[in-house]
Amino acid sequence: MTALLEARGLRTGYGRLPVVFNIDLEVGEGEIVALLGANGAGKTTTLRALSGLLPLMGGEVRLYGAPLNGASPDKIARAGIVHVPQGRGIFPNLKVEETLRLACAMAGIPRLKVAERVDDMYALFGRLHERRTQLAGTLSGGEQQMLAIARGLIMRPRVLMIDEMSQGLAPAIVQGLFGVVRSLPEQGVSVLIVEQFVTHALEVASRAYVLEKGEVAFSGDAAELAKDEDFVKGSYLGEGGTAVAATNGSADLHFEDEDEDETSLPPDLLRTIEERAAREGRNSADVVLDLLREAVSSPTGQGNGKGGTS
Repeated sequence: MTALLEARGLRTGYGRLPVVFNIDLEVGEGEIVALLGANGAGKTTTLRALSGLLPLMGGEVRLYGAPLNGASPDKIARAGIVHVPQGRGIFPNLKVEETLRLACAMAGIPRLKVAERVDDMYALFGRLHERRTQLAGTLSGGEQQMLAIARGLIMRPRVLMIDEMSQGLAPAIVQGLFGVVRSLPEQGVSVLIVEQFVTHALEVASRAYVLEKGEVAFSGDAAELAKDEDFVKGSYLGEGGTAVAATNGSADLHFEDEDEDETSLPPDLLRTIEERAAREGRNSADVVLDLLREAVSSPTGQGNGKGGTS
């Protein structure tokens, strides 16, 4: 299998404090890879380093053999590595279709191709088509996650990195989302997924890595790891936070995770909005609405955005 995304000796953290050490990891062409481990093991930190949100303290990251060290998040997104962050980062006051069109503008998709890209996402997530005129903030948690993934897929990445897709969602919704993830390699998208629903992750993945205290404790076949009952049971108790039974009598489970960041936004989109708001002395929400209007009305369809949406 051709190595698409590679990390060799990756070392990164926050400030001067390293959190992950000497990570060797790769995602092959057309492959789904699971990145697992307990809270605080370094999973999210690893994804942030791969997407350029954190600088490397050591090692290297390559895409198709080309080094990405020091590249900005938007350059990495344009190269084909798209990060769907934990917390979804949905703009609550934008409609579903407005969100997808804004994503197209930020990705630099020509105006004539915007409708096609949006329709592709509706074909993948029929629920979003039904909700296309609805404000994103009024969607259910599962629908918001669909929108977050669609926003990432709309620029047709080579690698989609998804952080805690199932967090806080009912099992039936989780099952449907994993069905979508399973289909992505057929569309030319490889996947690196950090996930608390370990059994689902190992069912769709061909390989898995397990992190412990910032280091790789396991690297190998996902099916073999799924046979380790102690690991799977321990992951549900340790990684997913506290499982709380729903009070309505259903079998839904909701997970509380101390690492969740409900206000996270796509890094390049957030930077563009903040820079423009500061330059013009305006509210960030007003800038978002202006970007959306420009995305719809621009004769070139390029808007003001550069780079990806995740």
